[in-house]
Amino acid sequence: MNIIHGTSDISVYEPHDLEVDGQLISHNVWVEGHRTSVRLEAVMWQALHEIAEREAMSIHQVISVVSRRQHQNASLTATIRAFLVAYFRAVSRGNNQSLLKEFNHL
Repeated sequence: MNIIHGTSDISVYEPHDLEVDGQLISHNVWVEGHRTSVRLEAVMWQALHEIAEREAMSIHQVISVVSRRQHQNASLTATIRAFLVAYFRAVSRGNNQSLLKEFNHL
């Protein structure tokens, strides 16, 4: 088992490249100064760590930015998952700018 320690206080199991077992892992995060619990798959937590490192932010800051775009009928976890897909799609298309700053201003 590989455990990573990123720019925040959340440790996450680091799955191998294509390891996706679907097990949900809960972590407490701070969103806009409020503590909440988020349940995501290990690979999703790893993706959040990668984005936080790339954007020079904490996991809490990344999730706070994402939560600002949350639709009133969507859960925070659904919004995070959709953001992760959109973020990595943009990266795969060659967008190497700070995507969170762009996302925050949409």
